[in-house]
Amino acid sequence: MQENSTAPDVQTFPRSQRQITLGRDPSCDVQLKGVGSSRFHALVMCDENGVWIQDTNSSFGIRVNNVPVKKAQLADGVVITVGIVRFKLSYTLSEISFYSVRELEKGDTRAIPVDHGDVTTVGRDASNKLCLAHPLVSRFHATVLRKAGVLTIIDHGSTNATFVNGEPAHRKALDEGDIIQIGPYRLFVTGGTLQQAEDFNRIRIEAFDLGVRRGSQTLLNGISLSIEPGEFAAILGPSGAGKSTLASALTGQIPLASGSVFYNGLPMRRFCSAFNSAIGFVSQQNLLRPELTVLETFSEQSKLRLPADSIAAEHRERIHEVTELLNLTGLAKRRIGHLSGGEAKRVHFGIELLSSPTIIFLDEPLAGLDPGLISKFMELFRAICDKGHTILLTTHTLEQIDLCNKIFFVSSGTLAFSGTPQDMRSTFGTSNLSEVYEKARNVKPGGGIAPAPVTRQQGKAGRKSKAPAEEVKLYKPKTVSYAKQLFLLSRRYFRVCVRDVRTLLLMLLQAPLIALLLSFVFEANSSFLPLTFYFCISISVIWMGGMNSVREISREWPLIEREFRVGLSAFAYLVSKLLVFCSLAVTQAAIFGVCLHLIFSNFPFSVTSITLLCAACAAGSLLGLSISGLSRNVNMAISFLPIIFIPQIFFSGILMPFDEMPALGRVLSHLTLSRPVFSMFKKMSFFDQDLWRMDDWKGLFLLCAGLIILLFTSIRFRRIIRGSPYNQ
Repeated sequence: MQENSTAPDVQTFPRSQRQITLGRDPSCDVQLKGVGSSRFHALVMCDENGVWIQDTNSSFGIRVNNVPVKKAQLADGVVITVGIVRFKLSYTLSEISFYSVRELEKGDTRAIPVDHGDVTTVGRDASNKLCLAHPLVSRFHATVLRKAGVLTIIDHGSTNATFVNGEPAHRKALDEGDIIQIGPYRLFVTGGTLQQAEDFNRIRIEAFDLGVRRGSQTLLNGISLSIEPGEFAAILGPSGAGKSTLASALTGQIPLASGSVFYNGLPMRRFCSAFNSAIGFVSQQNLLRPELTVLETFSEQSKLRLPADSIAAEHRERIHEVTELLNLTGLAKRRIGHLSGGEAKRVHFGIELLSSPTIIFLDEPLAGLDPGLISKFMELFRAICDKGHTILLTTHTLEQIDLCNKIFFVSSGTLAFSGTPQDMRSTFGTSNLSEVYEKARNVKPGGGIAPAPVTRQQGKAGRKSKAPAEEVKLYKPKTVSYAKQLFLLSRRYFRVCVRDVRTLLLMLLQAPLIALLLSFVFEANSSFLPLTFYFCISISVIWMGGMNSVREISREWPLIEREFRVGLSAFAYLVSKLLVFCSLAVTQAAIFGVCLHLIFSNFPFSVTSITLLCAACAAGSLLGLSISGLSRNVNMAISFLPIIFIPQIFFSGILMPFDEMPALGRVLSHLTLSRPVFSMFKKMSFFDQDLWRMDDWKGLFLLCAGLIILLFTSIRFRRIIRGSPYNQ
């Protein structure tokens, strides 16, 4: 990262000047520009005991030799980072000097010429003046132009946005020190010119004094570490020690109670959206649909993850590259459900590789694999890191651990060890996993990890520094349109339903089975069908629709949550569910109507009767989806089903006339689907009323509209309570 200020390269002040102010305000002694510079940012104070620096409640804070501090005593030659501006401090008995540090960390820069009146196009396509060939960059991503001496950047509706100082920008005039991020590429303004950092796919992660709390429980406390670009880092520790929590904190998935995380020297909390597209997450659970083939899985995921302007050839090329890397080409036409455990893991991992993320977080991906497969996966991870990616792996195993660059051992929410595999052996005196776990309990937290403090006071200041837990709303990528997402998801769920033959047959057999059971209760050849018969079919169709859909959202929530992160629309997702399950409900209701007519000759097979059956079954599907959306898991959804459906019997009007119910019962009856459905069957069959003119349609319509609103609200609420930062 280029660190820049408009201040002179050297500024010298007499030590007799008791306070030296640093900030953006013109009255400050050392004036700062660029992102992260507060109006009055910090004070440097001189006294007989030495030189001190103190943060004055700035937004970006200050760091001394890369360690965040609030107040610290400064040694001669330390490097101070104020916001993102860097100075080397030098002092004698009579004066103190600030030397501007102009360096790009771990890389070089190249100038991007933008002359007056000139237009520089930026994008993935080779015809752009600045070609950034990466899957996260749109074909024609942005334009940079200079007018009246001012540089302006204009985003062209790109999928992953153009970020200026960590914020998505559509059109933005650029100032000195501004940082522009397009996919994994960084550009910055220095000296009125545009520069590109030649550090493609390289992110250095630094964490200082991390703390994470959940209510009154402390999950992480006082963790500091660093991970260099391209390193393969493993986080070890017993179950519940905080491994996944640490990885989530480092990648911005959960808010911090204290401490800071920096990516390439930029505060993660401020630049979280800009870096988010460069972070991939692979969970322990294989988030795959077993009914789809490997090729179908990669095809639909590439449409969600790659820029919306990607053409079919680009999708095929990227899929080919990933499947070749993971040795999956020969399995393209095989269904996920027919793969071995190791093959399914590779597919799951490959999905995240489609967008070529810079940092890949792997949460226990080796669990349940045999030692041979573990070795192969570790070698694969090492090969990917050698291409410049950074991998953060949480694991229990020590198989092939020598392939890792660093190991972090977490115990009871603290860091018991940090270092290389060789360091671990010498520290614990063993490479046996069980012995390492046992000995780690006796290691002082923080052993081997804390950088040497500049002073004792600095270390104290760092420990006292607390930041309130802050929820971050991340930028949501603008993936393919709602219409394309709706088509993609609807096709997926129709495929899943058709290919899951056993479940589909059970669903379709419900209707004839229930009709057959009714023939054991009511006389099939009777010239008169009693009121209870129509009550039974009303409850049956509502139940069938609800049973079909009650598991859907709960069972696939982790998969959909991953897709929300890469830009999936909740609206498209829910509408696709409604389309598929309402279609199934209509089919099921039509079969039910045919079976009823064949068994009970007096039951009319007409447009009106089939329409009412279909409407009731579709309403039941809506009710089931709403229950599923509000349930944390499938078991909870199934448990809720009878609690919700039993009132359909009590308040339908069959047990007690509505005018004889208590007032509260009459109110509750209006919240049941069975009331309008049973009422319309009764009026149509016994009073020969026209179905299309019944007022009960209004009640059924309002209930369905309420269920749809509840369904959308449940998804929104579920994402919030799970701490998802994608709450847009």
